[in-house]
Amino acid sequence: MPVVLMYSLPASRLSALFAACLCLVALVCGDMPGWGADAGWRIRIRDAAVVAADQVLLGEIADAEGQAPPGIWDRLGQIAVMPAPAELGRPMSVAKAKLQPLVRQALGQYEDLCLYPANLAVQRGGSVARDIDLKQMIMREMGGLFAALPGDVSLQDFRLPPYVFLAHPGQKIRLENTVAEPGRNSLRFSVLDGQTMLRRFTGSVMVDVWAPVFCAARPLNRGDTLDSSNAVTVRKNLAHINAPLWDGGGGPWMVVRPVGTEQPIYQADITPLPLVRKGNIVTLRYESNTVTLTVKAEAMRDGGAGESIPVRNLQSKRIVHAVIIDSQTALITGGGR
Repeated sequence: MPVVLMYSLPASRLSALFAACLCLVALVCGDMPGWGADAGWRIRIRDAAVVAADQVLLGEIADAEGQAPPGIWDRLGQIAVMPAPAELGRPMSVAKAKLQPLVRQALGQYEDLCLYPANLAVQRGGSVARDIDLKQMIMREMGGLFAALPGDVSLQDFRLPPYVFLAHPGQKIRLENTVAEPGRNSLRFSVLDGQTMLRRFTGSVMVDVWAPVFCAARPLNRGDTLDSSNAVTVRKNLAHINAPLWDGGGGPWMVVRPVGTEQPIYQADITPLPLVRKGNIVTLRYESNTVTLTVKAEAMRDGGAGESIPVRNLQSKRIVHAVIIDSQTALITGGGR
């Protein structure tokens, strides 16, 4: 009677044996389904992954892209590629130059299907938060802040770490921001172990806020009067507004520097319209303890109420300084007329 000897191999030996069998079948059968660069699917190795045991399985660090032949990826995903980090919760980094030979040794010619990152970070145990997880946290925890901004809000150009490792389930990531504003917002995160802060990391996001802004309806030059006839609201992205805007109120106003058509009007672009403009004719009044005289005079520059400006006496042609009382009157006290 024949004797059958039965024994078992360790999982790592079985994985290596399976890989060798795949290579042998490929050599014998030649054009095997799912084989080669034109197979129609790929194996993309992640840049960061968490593994469960003392061996790193391909399925823990990679994903199938495209349509793999039935059953192929299920089998390949169980192949051990390399030893896992010895210490729990402590990631190790493997460069592509070191990783690729290990994968080829494990997969044989199936390695031709692999797409590699520059480095693979692997941690045994714990978890890894991807940038997509951080984006979801930002939307969840800052959504109310974004909604309170004055306009239609959209987020773009996230600049975040591609991944963040957590050593065990007791660790978590907290977003510290409590303010949002148009433009690039710096983001601050902390990694907590219970109530203990372990480390911080940062990121940023561009916050676009589209809202109506008061703009010039036509080109405005220095000295022009600003009123409703030459201002219009235009939808602008507040992310690119870098100074306080005119809110459309107050006045009357005078433009102090040119503003192009449909360009925003900033507070610094305007000043209160002077009571007296250069060239205006005012009543120049002279007062002393014993006499009050009046004469017509020409304002030599713009001026507001209470401001002292030079005026030219139209009779004597003499220039003196007088304080503006209102749009029609300037006052001299004491000397010269």
